[in-house]
Formats: sequence, structure tokens, C-alpha cells
Amino acid sequence: MENLPENDGEENTVEEAVPETEEGYIRGGFGMGFLAGVLAAFTCVCIFLLGWRTAQHARLTRQTEEQTEETENIGAEVLTDYHTLAKLDEIQSLIEQNYLGDVDSDTMSEYLFLGIAYGLGDEYSNYYSPPELDEVRDSSMGVYFGIGITIEEDEQTHEVRIIEVYEGSPADEAGLEAGDVILAVDGTSTEDQDLDAVTELIRSEEGSFSMKISREGAGELEMDLKCDTVELTFVEYEMLEHKIGYIRITNFTGNAVKQFRAAVEDLQKQGMESLIIDLRDNLGGLLDSVKAILDDVLPEGLIVYTENKQKEREEYFSDEKQLVDCEIAVLVNGNSASASEIFAGAVQDYELGPIVGTQTYGKGVVQDTYTLSDGSAFKMTTQKYFTPKGQDIDGNGITPDIVVEDAPESADSGETGTVADAEDPILEKAVEALAAQDG
Repeated sequence: MENLPENDGEENTVEEAVPETEEGYIRGGFGMGFLAGVLAAFTCVCIFLLGWRTAQHARLTRQTEEQTEETENIGAEVLTDYHTLAKLDEIQSLIEQNYLGDVDSDTMSEYLFLGIAYGLGDEYSNYYSPPELDEVRDSSMGVYFGIGITIEEDEQTHEVRIIEVYEGSPADEAGLEAGDVILAVDGTSTEDQDLDAVTELIRSEEGSFSMKISREGAGELEMDLKCDTVELTFVEYEMLEHKIGYIRITNFTGNAVKQFRAAVEDLQKQGMESLIIDLRDNLGGLLDSVKAILDDVLPEGLIVYTENKQKEREEYFSDEKQLVDCEIAVLVNGNSASASEIFAGAVQDYELGPIVGTQTYGKGVVQDTYTLSDGSAFKMTTQKYFTPKGQDIDGNGITPDIVVEDAPESADSGETGTVADAEDPILEKAVEALAAQDG
């Protein structure tokens, strides 16, 4: 509700005293003459001030019009123009005078810069605080510092439960299992702590520490742990029938390159004659990562090229060395995006084998992240990319050579069985296509 000042209906007026008789005028002649002089001087001053204010107003109006015109031409100047700064000052005064709660200046600052990123109208732009930037960098490289678990908070009980333990991680070596409920970290109870607080509690530990957990059928257990660098796995592989190798890449992170190369070398030792690369549900990753893997797959030539705001073109090439020199099929679906589309588009343009599945997502733009002076960062779209033959992926995607609808759940390899165990029409069609060519 807006509080408005009360008005009792009376107008504020200034009454003017006027003499009623001529005698009054005569007796007041000297005073009236003096008053007339004062009024004349006052009038001159008023005229001068009015002219000066009019000139000032005209000057400010011209400045505002010029700033508005410049802002229309270069939109980013709105961040520092007169109107924006004046409005920020006005809002600051309103908050200081009227806001009931306490103001967290750091939070307000972060949301202010997040708002700038949002205001670009680009869904891929973002602002990161220094801690968030560290997490983003770790994620993009496929490594992070911790114990190697994924946890979630139960909506009903608010217990923090382990849902995944990464193979070979400190948590795996200590004996933690999926389903364990975390009760305490080095003596600090997690009973009244949310998911973020428990995560920070674990990551803040230096050296060895204990973790108390509750496990169904075993009661409460105490584990000794130590945070370390954890490398996540983004490449899974196995040998299928007809000597067809299968490699699934879930994200093009920094460590996905060496994991891909290790998978290829192992499959080649097993006698691989053709290869299926599964990029379904792979939302992208690093441009450098997909370029490196494509360099292992493509013959010598153009991998991808980008164009920036000034229409300047930058090209990326593969050399003549090929780690993979056999027939290839690439599996895609509607969640194959960005780097996955660069990969599929290049394989398609070089006619190395069929692209199998459904139309891809259609993200054909590249983002750069710029570190700011205080350690925070601003990410925004800076380039558009094209396949070797000039396919414009953005908003279009890659059209498969063999269109096959995906199963309700994509096939997955893992400890419970092989990829071929599940019904997977896209994979089956790719195996059929490669087997027919080999036959």
C-alpha cells in the first residue's frame, strides 16, 4: 500500500495588504518608493535567474537527448548514463529510508550484475562470484576438490543422503555407499543443516576427518576420509558385436580428451573395426575439448570456424594424424547441443559415417568468460560457429542421416550390464548400418 500525505482541503495562500485611503498612500510615499525600487531590483534578479535556469534546462535537455541517442546506438552505455545513475541513487535513498529489513551488500551487488547479464536477453550470459567461478572452472575441466560423492536432501526428513559414489574416489576407498545418510562431519552434526551447508562443511575440511553415517541394515558407522582432487568420468566404452566399438561421451570437459583416447586405444587392442560415438543428452562443453577429439577423428582439414561481432572469421584445423581411422556412426537426439553438434556436423560434412537419431538442439553460439578485477567473472555470447561446409547450426540443429526416435530412456552402460542389454532403437540402427557396410 502506498502512503500518501493527507490533505484537509484548505489552500495555502499569501494575503496581500492594500491601503484603503489616499492619505495612506501619501503618508507611505517614501516607504512605497523604497519598496518599488526593491521590487524592481528583485524583478531583474528573477528575470536573470529565470534566463539562467532556462539555459541550464536547455543544456541538460540537449545532453539527455545526446545521451539517449548514443544509448540507442550503443545499448551498453545505459549502464552509466545520467538517468541510470540518478535512478540508482533514488532507489538507494528509498531503501535506506524505508526498507524494513537488513541489506546484504554483497548479495545485492551480485544480483545487480546478474541483472545486467539477464538484461542482455541472452540465455547463455551469466555473472559468477569468485567462489562460483572456481566451481565452474573445476566443472569444465572435469575435476574438483572433495571426496567424490553426490548428495541430495530428502524433502520429507531433510536428511542428507549419498546418491552416488565415484569410482576410485576417497569416498569409494573409505567404503561409503549410495544410500548412506550423513549424520555428522568431523563431529559437527548435520541435523539442522541444509544441502549447501553440508557440502561446504565437507569441502572446508583440511587433512583427515571423520564422517558418521547411517546405513540400512548396519546402523551407524564412522568413516575416516580426506578431501583430494577427484576426476570425474565423462567417457564410457565397451565392445559390441561385429567388432563395433562403442564410446559414450557425456560432456566435452578438459579430461574427456584423455579419457576418449584411452578408450579408443583399448578398443583397438580388442580388434575394433568400426566405432559408434554416442552423444545423446550431451549438452556440450569446451570448444577446445571437442576440437581435440575431432582432431583424432577427422582427416587433415577444417574442423569448425567461428565469426564474431565484427564478422571476423577464425578457423580451426585438424592435422593429418588420425587416432580413429575406421567407419564411424554418431548417435544424437534433441539434447545433443553445442559441442556435440560441432562434432556431429563435422563427421557429417566429411562423410565419415551416418549420424543416427533425432534432430539436435540447435545451439550454434560460443561463450567467453571474462575474469574481472575482483576475481568475479562475466560470461556472454561472443561468436557464432559453423561446420566445415558452412552449416548454420544455431536455431536449426543437425539433421541426422538416419532418423530414428529415441527410446523413452537412453541406453546406458554400467556395472549392471552392457549397452546392448537394453532396447535401444537408435543404437540398433547404428549397429545395423555399420555391420551392413562392413559386410
